[in-house]
Amino acid sequence: MDKNSFFARTMHTPDSPERARLRASLREISRALMPLHRSLIESARSDYVFAYDASATPSELIELLQSDPFFAWLRPFTSIIVDIDEMTRTDFEIDDFDAVLARIDESLAEEHYVDMLQRDVNVASGHATLRRVLQRFKQ
Repeated sequence: MDKNSFFARTMHTPDSPERARLRASLREISRALMPLHRSLIESARSDYVFAYDASATPSELIELLQSDPFFAWLRPFTSIIVDIDEMTRTDFEIDDFDAVLARIDESLAEEHYVDMLQRDVNVASGHATLRRVLQRFKQ
């Protein structure tokens, strides 16, 4: 890989005021989404241990999160976090911001998520924080 293609992939050009505002918003959304994601993983891990009477080491949990059907519903959350991280470091289209918000809303309506939201106080707390952040960006 040559230097120019590396920088094109890992850095962004100077932002317009609008994109700078959206980039800062993405960082704020990420800061709210990360603790919620951790709470979801912990709650799903607890459900997995209960359902299969099997504990998992941290490295086994990572493998389960990536490949086990039990955790498949969490993958869209992980994907959103990865995409937000990528967007904060590179050039992105303004429409991509709205697409991320739509993906978050879609994930928050997912059945497994709603079940956890209703029974896990840490998920509920993280959800409330994320909703407060998201509300500022919706017209």
